[in-house]
Amino acid sequence: MLRRAVSLSVLVGLITLMGLAPTHGQAPGGDKLVLLNVSKGQIPTTGQDVKTMPVIVDDVKELGGKALKVAFAPHDSIEGKTGGPSANWKRFARFRFDAVNPQDGPVALELTVVHARSTSYQTRVVMPIKLKPGKNEVSIGIDEMTNVNGSAPELARVQRWYILDVNAKSPTVYFGDIYLEGAEPAAAAGAVTGGPAPLVGYKIKGNVGGHNVNLTVTPFVVGPAAPAAAPAVTVHGDAARLARIKAAKMPEITKPALFDTPEADAIVSALEVLPPNNPWNLDVSDWPLHANSKNIIASIGAAKPLRYNPDMGYVLVPPGQKKVEVKIVAYPGESDRGPFPVPDNTPIEGWPVSYARRKKPVTLEDVQRDTLKEGGDRHAIVVDPVNRRLYEFYQMRKTDAGWQAAQSSVFDLKSNKLRPEGWTSSDAAGLPIFPAVARYDELKRGLVEHAMRVTVVKTRRAYVYPATHYASRHTDENLPRMGERIRLRKGFDISGFSPEVQAILKGLQKYGMLVADNGLDWALSVAPDPRIPNLHEELRKVTGAEFEVVEPPPGYQPPAE
Repeated sequence: MLRRAVSLSVLVGLITLMGLAPTHGQAPGGDKLVLLNVSKGQIPTTGQDVKTMPVIVDDVKELGGKALKVAFAPHDSIEGKTGGPSANWKRFARFRFDAVNPQDGPVALELTVVHARSTSYQTRVVMPIKLKPGKNEVSIGIDEMTNVNGSAPELARVQRWYILDVNAKSPTVYFGDIYLEGAEPAAAAGAVTGGPAPLVGYKIKGNVGGHNVNLTVTPFVVGPAAPAAAPAVTVHGDAARLARIKAAKMPEITKPALFDTPEADAIVSALEVLPPNNPWNLDVSDWPLHANSKNIIASIGAAKPLRYNPDMGYVLVPPGQKKVEVKIVAYPGESDRGPFPVPDNTPIEGWPVSYARRKKPVTLEDVQRDTLKEGGDRHAIVVDPVNRRLYEFYQMRKTDAGWQAAQSSVFDLKSNKLRPEGWTSSDAAGLPIFPAVARYDELKRGLVEHAMRVTVVKTRRAYVYPATHYASRHTDENLPRMGERIRLRKGFDISGFSPEVQAILKGLQKYGMLVADNGLDWALSVAPDPRIPNLHEELRKVTGAEFEVVEPPPGYQPPAE
């Protein structure tokens, strides 16, 4: 060991003379790992082998000559499996490739990463890729990758990846090597996160000041203290809401009860709609803002008013309600099978409020049979409160041969189970409607105790948990996805509004609303109950600028079924 002081300048001089250099830690094989070696003629598999046939070409100057030419079939992909060292993407900083887009306009692709925690589309990484005409240098940060539902991916155990033609435009793209690069060095002890590059050790071996030495010198710096961590945000529901429901006694149900009756009020007030940890029942008042919140709100309309549709009525049926067949005429492949407990007095969307001002009286039978030939979405909702089962229908209609609908969905109100991946429901997002409707009993209690349903004119071709379906061709990242969670900002003053509107605004501050369908911008669903006063003029005083898009806090995992 050294027995007398040696100046730093001497040590640095010795390092220089000996030709030693600092060495950053690298991933095995260096700071680059090739996933698809185009330069050596490697061709990937595809999602639909007989339709997309990638070939190696030698005349793409922008990529150094050799390139992979991919003429995508609609919605097809090029794919790569991983294993061994290539499965651990966390050792690297970026997913990289160069590509040439020979089209006159931009090309939209998607990178999807399937990993050890992936159980569905929601738990995969999906990253948009936009290629301008000509050469593109694509770089996607590994630390930017999150699952579709916002949870953390297991990027140390990647199973496969694929690049998809997202818009079914069948583009031709030329790819160079696809690889991971930029292995990050481990941070030096005491280094401040986000500060300068971490310092590294120097090996010194030889004669210094007449002494033989063999040691490692690790420089250090004294910098500002790391900023205090933000308080952790926990995911939770409202214990008071649950206690109120548990304390309420549900009346006996002996016959179908329509939503706009005192009997229905007493039943739904005692009904636990979905588990306490279900997304509809979570308190999001402290959830973090989405990074693109401002632009998403602007795409819907910051100056546009909040409004509502008195649209979604329902009927409550006894547990022994007779079940009947409903003929499914449009989406049988994405519908649940019957028979269903549909009573004769099942209301159709908008009944009765939307028909009350007609010049000629309109009966429920008229609406059920659509004798006015008005068409529309014609949602119908049937709830079995005792068995906690929900039945929802799209474009429901009564005919001489019985009931028919375009689509049918059944939900277990005791479970967090979603619709199958990619399936619609009676709502475009694949979500249930009943848990989102603002009801008369809630407005009288002073708080809508769940997330609400909102429509917007233009959505994105994407969905986020708990949605399972999209209904758009647009890929603009500033548009909301189906399932996007939007909250009324906490500081918005609600004191000047009526009790009924305050109940809605409080609910929007606490539980928010989920984008559920394409329709009028900023339109909430409220039961078409004649006992609810007209809310239009008051709600219009609230504009889109008062809302913000939020996302689950880091580490959130969707509840098990």
